[in-house]
Amino acid sequence: MSNEQSLPTGLQLTALDPVFREHPHDYLNRLRAEDPVHLDAALGRLFLTRLEDMKAVLADRSLSVDPRKAPDTPRRRAMMGDVPPEAFQPSMLQLDDPDHKRLRGLVSQAFNQRSADSWRPRIREIADTLLDALAGRGLFDVIAEYASPLPIVVIAEMLGVDPGDMPQFKRWSDARAHLFNPARTSEQAEGLAAAGQGLQDYFAHAIDARRGRAGADLISMLVDAEEAGDRLSAREIVSTCNLLLVAGNLTTTDLIGNGVLALLRCPDQLAKLCTHPEVVPNAVEEMLRYDPPVAQAGRFALEPLQIGGSEVQPGQAMTCSLLGAGHDPARHSEPHRFDIERADTTHLALAAARITAWAPRSPARRRRSRLQRCSSVSLGCVSTRSIPLSTSAHRSSMDWRRFGCAPPDALRGGSGSEKRRS
Repeated sequence: MSNEQSLPTGLQLTALDPVFREHPHDYLNRLRAEDPVHLDAALGRLFLTRLEDMKAVLADRSLSVDPRKAPDTPRRRAMMGDVPPEAFQPSMLQLDDPDHKRLRGLVSQAFNQRSADSWRPRIREIADTLLDALAGRGLFDVIAEYASPLPIVVIAEMLGVDPGDMPQFKRWSDARAHLFNPARTSEQAEGLAAAGQGLQDYFAHAIDARRGRAGADLISMLVDAEEAGDRLSAREIVSTCNLLLVAGNLTTTDLIGNGVLALLRCPDQLAKLCTHPEVVPNAVEEMLRYDPPVAQAGRFALEPLQIGGSEVQPGQAMTCSLLGAGHDPARHSEPHRFDIERADTTHLALAAARITAWAPRSPARRRRSRLQRCSSVSLGCVSTRSIPLSTSAHRSSMDWRRFGCAPPDALRGGSGSEKRRS
């Protein structure tokens, strides 16, 4: 580990930094070569950039993902949405075993491979409807008019949301996106809290309604889920619905957006995909490797251990750069080349952040997650359309519009606690 000030660190390793936002591998390549287990003192963490180190961390069940067990720092408070630990309700992705294993088993009774597969025709129908509205347009916003509404509509229908409630549901969903905004303003924090309360009340009412009159929607199936006599509590169902809304919504939008952007920047790959739509599944895997929707995953130590030859003390936070993992030259030849027919698309984009927690594990090969299935359908629909696409959209326009973040210079001029938030 190194403390060299010349190495990128702190906010330079977040999307708030303009260089990292547009050219992240300028920083990640250097850290991987010079300091792969980097002590980021500004944000109080170790920042990992080697694939093998990250695989070891993410496979280690002695490490924790529960922020309530982490040291009290501005980073932890931001992770919990500024909610006191005693009032914080962690999602399944923020629980350690045995709590995580129990909740995953119950949720899998409702949201399993069969139920996910049954949604494929409806997802295609929704995707086609959105694309039909874009036909003949010379210019459109792929995020605002396709990648963002698609998962919101799909998730809302899965949960059995009344069509008349859809506008409010979308406003809550958009406000909850600030959960991942490390520079949220006090106004955005208030909106985040209000949206959380609104969704909690909405789902609580929906749960009560389903107990007396179950339907075919996911909330009904969660209410009915049972394993060895155990059932989900109302709080656990609300938390699961919130997780599906926030994690499933944003990750799908970002995967589609990142994937389309990569195709626009590599017109030969776009042409290949349009000519051979059968390669869409592999193209999605390459998108997950090349530019994953979840760029980082965190763990922290409960006991001493070694990572990459470096000592890690109890309480130490670790950030795995999932983006860096997919570009490690020790695993991938020409890692910065986007190739939808790449034979080895190994990545940590999903399993590392426990996004595949609901998917059964196959000893022969990793099963494709619900996120990949939705994205495969949506990108498959795009690949068969003759829709003009423009490269005028770029990464920074998506980041700033979504989060409304203050520019990095303004953030650096704030208080010390503001600088340390991540």
